Amino acid sequence: MSRPVSLMSFFIGVLLLVVPVTAHVPVLSGDHNTLATATPIKDPAVSYAIYGTLHEAGEADYYTVTLRKGDPLYFMVSTPEQGSYAPWLIVAGPPALSPQGTVPEGVEVPEGDTAVVVAGVRPLNAEYEPFSPMAIYPIAQYEGTAPADGEYVIAVYTPDVVGPYILASGKLEAFTATEWIMIPVTMIGVRLWQEQSLWLIFGPYFAILIAGIVLILRWPGHQKLNIAAWSGFFAGLLYLGSGTATLLQTGIALQVATAGPAVLITLIIAAIQIGAGTAAVSISLRSTVPTSTRFRIEMVVIGIVGLVAWAGLIVGPLLAFIAALIPAKKG
Repeated sequence: MSRPVSLMSFFIGVLLLVVPVTAHVPVLSGDHNTLATATPIKDPAVSYAIYGTLHEAGEADYYTVTLRKGDPLYFMVSTPEQGSYAPWLIVAGPPALSPQGTVPEGVEVPEGDTAVVVAGVRPLNAEYEPFSPMAIYPIAQYEGTAPADGEYVIAVYTPDVVGPYILASGKLEAFTATEWIMIPVTMIGVRLWQEQSLWLIFGPYFAILIAGIVLILRWPGHQKLNIAAWSGFFAGLLYLGSGTATLLQTGIALQVATAGPAVLITLIIAAIQIGAGTAAVSISLRSTVPTSTRFRIEMVVIGIVGLVAWAGLIVGPLLAFIAALIPAKKG
C-alpha cells in the first residue's frame, strides 16, 4: 500500500477519536409550530443538533421526548444569526418538574404540566463549531435530571426578532452508520438553512472539477488512461472539492468566531479530504492496463476514507469503489 494511503489511515484513526467527542448528529427540522405537530426526539441520550427557523414574532417550535425518572435532561439553543435575535428555551413536563419563570402567552404547555422558562441571552462573542464548521452564539441552556417518568415538551420561542436556531439535545456522541455516511448530504441542507447560495455551497467543487479536467486534457498521457483510472481521477477531484469547501466554510466562520483549538478538528478533516483526493488523482494517473491489484486495493481504501471523512459528497467514494471493481478497458 502506498505511503499517502497509509498516512491517511493514521489521520482517519485520529479523526475517529476526536470527532465523536465533539460532534452532534445533524437533523433538519420541518414545520412544527403547534403542540399537536411537535417533533419527537428519537433518543434523549444522543446528542442531536436540530436545525430550525422561527418565522414570526411570538412563534414557537415544539419537540417531545419520553424520559424515565433520573434520565439526563439537557437542551441548549444557539444561533448563527448576528444581531439581537435571542430565542427562548422552554421545558415542560410532569408536575414534579420544578417550575421556573413565566410561560409566554401563546406558548402551548400540556394541561397539568409545569414548565421551566429560560429567556435567551446573547453572548458578546460567537463560538467556533468545528463539526459544521460554523460560528454560533449559545443563547439559552437547561440541564438537570428528569424528576419523573413521562413525556416532556421542549419549545423554542421568540418574543420578537425571528431567525434560525439550533436545538442541541443529549450528550451521548453516537452515530449510526447511515447517519455518519449521509452527513455530507445533510450538511448541504444545513448550508441552505443558513441561506447560503448554491454557488457558495458547490462553487469549490465546480472550480476543482473544471481545473482538473483542463489540466488532464493537456496532459499527453491522458489517452492511455483506462475507465477505472478515469473513475478514480474524478473521485479524487470530488474529494479535493470537499477539502476546499471545508476550508472555505472555516474561513467564513472565523470571520465571526475566534479561532481556538477546535479549529484543529476541522483542519484534520480538510487535510484528510485533500490528502485522499491527491492520492486518488496520483494513483489514477500512474495506473496501467490491465488494472493492477494494488490499484484496486488503494481505491477501496480511498473509498472507505471518503465515507469516514465525508469527502466527495458520497459520489466520490462510489467512484473510487467503481474504479476498484470495473474490468480494465481503455478509456
